[in-house]
Amino acid sequence: MKRIILFSSDLDDPAAWGEAVAARRPDLAMVDWRAIEDPEAVEFALMWKPPPGGLSAYRNLKGIQSLGAGVNQLDLTALPPGVPLARLVDASLTDTMVDYALAATLRHFRGFDRFERQTRARLWDYAPAPAKADFPVGVMGIGVLGGAVAAALRDLGFPVLGWSRTARAIEGVQCFAGTGELPDFLARCRLVINVLALTPETAGILNAGTFALMQKGSFVVNIGRGAHLVEADLIAAIEAGQIAGATLDVFSEEPLPADHPIYGRPEILVTPHVAGSIAPSSAAATVIENFERAVRGETMLNAVDLARGY
Repeated sequence: MKRIILFSSDLDDPAAWGEAVAARRPDLAMVDWRAIEDPEAVEFALMWKPPPGGLSAYRNLKGIQSLGAGVNQLDLTALPPGVPLARLVDASLTDTMVDYALAATLRHFRGFDRFERQTRARLWDYAPAPAKADFPVGVMGIGVLGGAVAAALRDLGFPVLGWSRTARAIEGVQCFAGTGELPDFLARCRLVINVLALTPETAGILNAGTFALMQKGSFVVNIGRGAHLVEADLIAAIEAGQIAGATLDVFSEEPLPADHPIYGRPEILVTPHVAGSIAPSSAAATVIENFERAVRGETMLNAVDLARGY
């Protein structure tokens, strides 16, 4: 008899995940919540959001695996008490996030965003290539994902700075920590990439005050969460010339409404929450490992501290 893992997501393919898990562990069945016949047979849940009605019927649930690197899509207070939760961090997610960050950085660094606007206006305005040494890039949030982004930018030859809430060290990256060091970090950056986890302390951290501390004509890339950015403040900073442009992948409301003023700003590139993606064929190993840890009562990989929210 197969052991049951509940699958709940309107964004991901249950068949792809089921095949990826079964290829490694034929004794495990990934079952979409709509097809669950006996809730008490479910030992583990892989989900983006809980099924309608929540998880209270799944009385033998030993662990919950988020389908994302964050858990902000979940109401942590509504999860079953005592059931551990883990974020899903996988090489496929890291690779796609790094690729996105590099692409956004190089686009702003080489002025392709400006050339795109000039193309639409039928303008030919020659500009020499800038020097990487004159384009320091800051990464906000230098954990697993942000650390990989910072290292990749360093390896490309950019001066790289990192900021986190608590002290971290990355070879070849100038690291800052805590609110007291945030102004100095921002003042040194020509482009800031946000990869922070969303917490009450980091919500709205990209705001008018943040932008005022950055060098005039700087750039912003947000691949964290939409709630990190005060969107009206960014638009105002662009209109004032303080911020030259932005690449945004996450928003306070998704999909971004067609009448949102961000769409009216040629300096802002909008991408539809595509910066990072997780390949079931790769990440199935982590899901299985956390299933095994959860049923044994052990700490899962990338376990979430429910008190901190990440």
